[in-house]
This record gives sequence, C-alpha cells and structure tokens, in this order.
Amino acid sequence: MNEEFEVLKRMMIEKLGFFPERYKKRPLKRRIAVRMRYNRINSYLEYAKLLERDTKEQRLLHKTLTINVSKFFRNYETFGKIEEVVLPQILRENERKGGLIKVWCAGCATGQESYTIAMLLDKFLSERQSSAQFSVIGTDIDNDSLNTARIGCYRNEVFDETPEYFLNMYFKKDEKICVLDKIKEKVRFVRFDIEEENIELKELDLVLFRNVLIYMEKTFQEKILSMIYNRLNEKAFLVLGKVEYLVGEAKSLFNTVDSRERIYRKC
Repeated sequence: MNEEFEVLKRMMIEKLGFFPERYKKRPLKRRIAVRMRYNRINSYLEYAKLLERDTKEQRLLHKTLTINVSKFFRNYETFGKIEEVVLPQILRENERKGGLIKVWCAGCATGQESYTIAMLLDKFLSERQSSAQFSVIGTDIDNDSLNTARIGCYRNEVFDETPEYFLNMYFKKDEKICVLDKIKEKVRFVRFDIEEENIELKELDLVLFRNVLIYMEKTFQEKILSMIYNRLNEKAFLVLGKVEYLVGEAKSLFNTVDSRERIYRKC
C-alpha cells in the first residue's frame, strides 16, 4: 500500500504540479479517497493509472485537493481587529516612508478574502482622507478558483458575515452579487506556488495566510513562515487562521499583536 501511494504521489507531482510531501498525510488521503470512491477505485496504483491518462480527472483531483471554504469577512472579528489595530500602524509607516501599501492573500481560493481586505483598506483610507495607494495580490495554485476570483461575482451564501455597509458600497446586484470595478482594479489574482520567487511579492505590509498552514506538515510550515518573514517590510504584519499558530524559528521572528485573532508583527 505504501509503495502504491508513493507511485500516486509521483503522478500527482508530474500531472498536477501538486507536492503531496508538503501536506499532512491523513487529510490528504481523505481528499484523495473522495475521488477514488467516485471512480469506484480501491487501490492507489489503479487510481494513479487513471490519473496518468485522464486530464479531466487530473483537474477534478486538483480541485478536491485545493478546495478552501471562502466567504467575505470570514471570521469578522479578525477583520475588525485588522481595521482597529493593523491598518492605522500600516498607514503610519506608509506616511513615513511613502510608496504603495502592499497586501498579499496567500491561498486566496475564489477571491473573497482578497476583495474583503481591499474594501476594508478603501474604507479606512477614505475616512481619513488619505492619499495613500494600495494593491492586493491574491495567489492560489488552482486555476478554476482564480478564474472565479477574477470575475468577482458570487452567490448569496458567501455574504452571511458581510456588514450591510460593505454590501451597499462595494457591490452591484444582478443574477449574482458582483464586486464593483473600483475594488477589482485594486486586486490582482495570480497562479503562484508559495515556494516560487515573485518580484511583486516582496516588501509587503500585510500578509493574510489564513487556513492554509493547518494542512501542511510541520517542517514545511516552518519553511513557509520563514519565507513569508523575508517577504515582509520592516514592522509588517502577518495574519494566520484562528486555529493556526507560529512554529519553530517563526516564534522568535514575530511579535504577537493579538493572540485570539492570530495577528503577528515582524520583529
């Protein structure tokens, strides 16, 4: 069984560009099992053979492996704390050094988090009549999710935590609820593997890396947190998911701003 799983892992790397070794084995196997049951396949070796020849199955497995629950203002208290504590300090630093306020949403899925932080920034800067400019980059490894994000139109169920103010100010309602162009213009979505180099993902003021770390193996968690640290500006911020925490060397690289909301600041 272990040998068969190794064959499948190699096929996932070759055909999907997905690296299984980064992720915790049990949840990874659960997601693979979903596709195996659907195809009525009982062995990893048989499923690897299907994956080798079937491009549709490659796409469906990739989608299953990268699925991420996403909605606007998910965990609203976190965004409330970002507005209250993080954004004022980012603006203060920006007024001192100038330039663009840069935000990265890693593992952005279908884009709701990226648009949420863009709306929050737009509101925050407008209320203070600030001339500061900002950009948000959302990255993911799933092309279907990124295409949905770029369109920026969503069904009602992803808005259950969205305050009425933001619904009225930043969306237009048609068959779906769509993000206004003035916000879409501030956000770009890019297919990007987190270990790759990207010149745009440097000198960042804020990184949202929520509900991704939890699926990764501890050694890879440590590696990624170190990489994020190196991409951040001095005194920049990192936000993790509510059940995630710093591990390894990262504990000494960041100060805790809010332990409940998992907000940290670069030392």
